[in-house]
Amino acid sequence: MANFNFIDFYICYPGHPMFRNSELIEDDVARVIVQKYEMILFTNKGDVLGDPNFGGNLEELLHETRLSGETIEYELKSQISEYIPEINQIGYTLTVEFFDHPTDYIEYMVISFTLSGYEIITTVN
Repeated sequence: MANFNFIDFYICYPGHPMFRNSELIEDDVARVIVQKYEMILFTNKGDVLGDPNFGGNLEELLHETRLSGETIEYELKSQISEYIPEINQIGYTLTVEFFDHPTDYIEYMVISFTLSGYEIITTVN
């Protein structure tokens, strides 16, 4: 793991799988990166005042057109390289796959993100 000093606000909430009570500051670089990654995933472009390009825009990418997993993977990796520069010193994997729901007749997307022992699987439908 990279050896540098890095802190951020602790933004996990009760019910979040990584929630720790009475935390204010997050100083583990991998957990800070995971927090930033989650912010990218759960933010739509245009939602952040002053930075209209921030956000994964996942629902729009899933439903507006039929894009390939590689295209969405490229978009997310672009967001990560722009907004999480410290990740380059650690390394990560990211894959995007599409599946058809067998009974609801809808398409859904599964995003797998792995970083330094953390594996985050996100399903968007």
